Amino acid sequence: MLVRATLLALTLATAVPAAFADPAAVRRTWLERVAISAADQECNLFSDGERLALLSGLYQAEGELLRANQTPAELRRLADEVSTHAVSLGCVHPDVVSVAETVRNGYRAFVKTTYIEYPATHAIWGASRSPHDRWAVSQTDKASSIVFGLRRAPNDPDVQRLAIGMPAKGVAPSSVQLIMRDPAKMPEPWFGAFSRPGPQLTPPPRSISHVEWAGKVASAKDAVGEPIWVFTFNASAIALIEQLDPREAIQIDLIPPSRVADQGVKRIVLEVGDIRAARAFAAIPASQGAPAQTAAVAAH
Repeated sequence: MLVRATLLALTLATAVPAAFADPAAVRRTWLERVAISAADQECNLFSDGERLALLSGLYQAEGELLRANQTPAELRRLADEVSTHAVSLGCVHPDVVSVAETVRNGYRAFVKTTYIEYPATHAIWGASRSPHDRWAVSQTDKASSIVFGLRRAPNDPDVQRLAIGMPAKGVAPSSVQLIMRDPAKMPEPWFGAFSRPGPQLTPPPRSISHVEWAGKVASAKDAVGEPIWVFTFNASAIALIEQLDPREAIQIDLIPPSRVADQGVKRIVLEVGDIRAARAFAAIPASQGAPAQTAAVAAH
């Protein structure tokens, strides 16, 4: 059995970026998190904040394993095996009790962290727990300065909407489309002509895609006070993105209004990456009475 009766210790403290970690160590960490998460589902071991921190680390480690060419099928098999064994130990098993306490102790230090970056192969998701940051989760296209992610509502930072923000220059697009693989049309991850990710991100063709249209646009300011247009998508699109393989690409199409001479559609390609990990981290409730810290590393 991969996880023996003595479950390995688990820490939530930040460490070196997982992209530079030993794959065997990342796999071991992922298995530990899968095991204690399964025990938590059975025994309700953790608070909401502790659970979200644990899931954030689990999702990030899973993404690293996929980027190291572990197959989704193999990860599912391992997760099932490890979870079954962890649940079989029971809620009062000394090892379950010990590891749960280790998680709680690690969380007391980790919860002071308010910002983490989650790097993947091509891009980085930034995740902020601060209610003063308008972007809770964000990925920036450097060429266009367009930001995509989860944006906090102006008057309620607990409400997060899937959106893009773009510099308010020239003429605003008449519409914005978010294009991603549709698992009902193509169950397997899409990497173009390759069975594994190639050197460039390859968004799926329309024939196997699901298309989301931005519902509305609003004027706002970016972090330095420059004007931007913010286009918001249906909240259901968040789950659709999160079910994709983190190595896949999504595409944003900016459709120009009919009155302009240039009718070319501007396309932005982004990496799915570890958006699940970033979103879980951003959702961790604020700590009370603790000074804020930041961490520009991925693993925790």
